[in-house]
Amino acid sequence: MAPARMQEEASLFLTEFSGRGVIIEEDSGDGGVVVRAFFRPEEFGPWQREELQRYLARLGEYGLFPLGLEVRQAAEDDWAEAWKVHFKPVKVTPRLVIRPPWEDYHPGPEETVITIYPGMAFGTGRHPTTLLCLQALEQVWDDLALPRSPGDWQVLDVGTGTGILALAAARLGAKVLAIDIDPEAVAAALENVRLNALEEVIWVEATPLPALRQQFALILANLTAVDLAHWAEALAGRTLSGGALIVSGFLTQDMPAVISRFAQYGLTEAGCLSREDWCVLILRRL
Repeated sequence: MAPARMQEEASLFLTEFSGRGVIIEEDSGDGGVVVRAFFRPEEFGPWQREELQRYLARLGEYGLFPLGLEVRQAAEDDWAEAWKVHFKPVKVTPRLVIRPPWEDYHPGPEETVITIYPGMAFGTGRHPTTLLCLQALEQVWDDLALPRSPGDWQVLDVGTGTGILALAAARLGAKVLAIDIDPEAVAAALENVRLNALEEVIWVEATPLPALRQQFALILANLTAVDLAHWAEALAGRTLSGGALIVSGFLTQDMPAVISRFAQYGLTEAGCLSREDWCVLILRRL
């Protein structure tokens, strides 16, 4: 059991810890979620149990409740398909729907569908920060008037995870460079680009942000408050004049510090969206 606002972070931890997909179930009454992971009997012992208890203790240090650990027996054959049942098509903005590859979805006239395999990387479209970034992307898109020069990357997605933000930008018509230093994230993003047949307009690589020299009309960075503070100068320096930077991954209480940090490098707040104590900032370079 974990707090609802920590469901993506907790599921990422369990996915990496177990090496398999997880199930997220809403719990009635107290605002928590149940995150289920599967271990073979030979893979789970006192050390694994202790590590999970330590993880819950770390969450508890931040005053995050409800928290709890329960271990049950389950047949591996049942688990292989059971976790997929909990991933259904979800409409995340008025015109964007995300579906797993095993679920069919027939879009309406104004809907765009993105296929995401919920694998080892962050970003299934259900976490508030992902939803907020997608909403902010649609909000600023028509105002940006992105350059259409052949061969130029117009959008940069930093810490791409599953590639969900890059895919959404590409569906809107952008050419996207998606970067992540996690090899599993790069592999997941490449697979999702292939699933959506967007290889011609999205390039995924493990290039670190400081190694880039190009500037972009739009940058997407769903990171953490600490990472955003660390990379603020690099992100600002790669934002074109007149361009936008969408940042998320932090709580509303951290917003003033994030605004102040980017203001040091010439970016000003142009908009803010919030959901479940999380927020996204739209910053502009004038």
